[in-house]
Amino acid sequence: MNVIDRLNRLHLWFLLLALFLCTRVRAQETETRGTTISLTELQQAATERAEQVLIAEQQQRAATLNLQAFEAGLRPRLDLAATLPNYFRTSTEVTQDDGTIAFREIELNNSSASLLATQRIAGTGGLLGLETLLQRTDNFAQETKRYNGSPVRLTFQQPLMAFNPWKWDRRLLPMQVSVSDAALRAARADAALDATALFFDLVNADQERRIAETNRAANATLFDIAAERYELGKINRGDLVQLQLEQASAEQNLLRAERLVGRASANILQYLGRAYNGELLRPAAPDARAGVDIPAAQALTHLADRPELLQLQQRVLEAEREADRIRRDLGPRLDFNASIGLIRNADELNPIYRDPQNERVVSLTFAVPLLDWGERQALNRRAETEVDLARELGRRRENELTGQLTQLLEQWRTVREELQLAIRIRDLAEERFRISQESYTLGAIPLTDLTFAQQNRDLNTRAYAETLRAYWLTYTSLERLTLWDFINDQPLYEK
Repeated sequence: MNVIDRLNRLHLWFLLLALFLCTRVRAQETETRGTTISLTELQQAATERAEQVLIAEQQQRAATLNLQAFEAGLRPRLDLAATLPNYFRTSTEVTQDDGTIAFREIELNNSSASLLATQRIAGTGGLLGLETLLQRTDNFAQETKRYNGSPVRLTFQQPLMAFNPWKWDRRLLPMQVSVSDAALRAARADAALDATALFFDLVNADQERRIAETNRAANATLFDIAAERYELGKINRGDLVQLQLEQASAEQNLLRAERLVGRASANILQYLGRAYNGELLRPAAPDARAGVDIPAAQALTHLADRPELLQLQQRVLEAEREADRIRRDLGPRLDFNASIGLIRNADELNPIYRDPQNERVVSLTFAVPLLDWGERQALNRRAETEVDLARELGRRRENELTGQLTQLLEQWRTVREELQLAIRIRDLAEERFRISQESYTLGAIPLTDLTFAQQNRDLNTRAYAETLRAYWLTYTSLERLTLWDFINDQPLYEK
């Protein structure tokens, strides 16, 4: 080998090293551009700030407050009522003994004050009360005053055959809280799934940008090599033009990819409720937990926590409540009322509390429908069909969810195997491209072989990204459907 050949070979190796360093520099420039965000960070932010999560949180708070208000309503209640003053001066008609009407001027002030403690009995719908009452009437026309009072009075009201809403609310409101809790977890799981899709939109856009920048740098260096080889007559004009075409295409692809990165970044920020001001996001490389195994039997047990199934159970209970209301509202009625206490009226205040009289009141009223032309029967039948429908919808929804889970489990099994193959194929395509670069630089292969190797590398790099996207979307869909964290083996988003 003469000196010129040695110099040419050294020059080619120098250009090859420059090609590698240029590619690495371009990649490092890409690494430092934009704000880095990982899949886990985006999912966490989405589960806290997505719109559907905020709505579900409000609904969960409302359900909790409704239950708290109901429980507070079952505790003893104390009310103070007063009318101070109740003054009026007017004339009123008075019927005389002979039947004639005479008008008499009156000037009165009726004042009253009462203190009432009540206790609701949820199991029976009854109401127990303890009351103290005082009234005073001032007759300014006759210059007299009069007191009427009840130092203490114990009352009890009990509908015996009436509809009892408190008994049903005691069952429905806790269920409503359970449904809202599950709905909040489901909303967070939905947000995590949406965030996963948005994240891989960004991954795909960023990957296209990386490919375009790498190809632009590589094609620029290869063009310099080809230009020198063209001057030496070792390649034809067509190969040189082809490299120019590849370089222009890489520039065009880079502009398109940067636009896609901006769109994906804007979609992510807007989903999180933030304004987009041109900030570009850069995705951190997601990992692939190929070792996560999800037993089908375990996954199926978690379907019972889905809010849809809990809502259908709630619908069955609400239908049963409505059936009970119709049956009792349109059926016989029996109400019991009783009170016992002390009462007195006098011209002075002291006798009311010093020498009161006994007071006893007992009443039992009933009403029986005799003829309703089938109204009660028709409404009862309608309520029964609502119960039957709710149960049938629950059974169908459970079958639907079971079918979805079975499909996802099968996809999970195949996508894990596909991801391992995609990683291997991507690495082999990358290695083949490096070998083709070196071979072309040394003049061992034509440009068409290098172009084909480059296209094959880009194709398999995209195929790997799509497989990784399918992998994470499948896993996140499994979490969303079961509301279970299979990686940490714990309930999903449960506080």
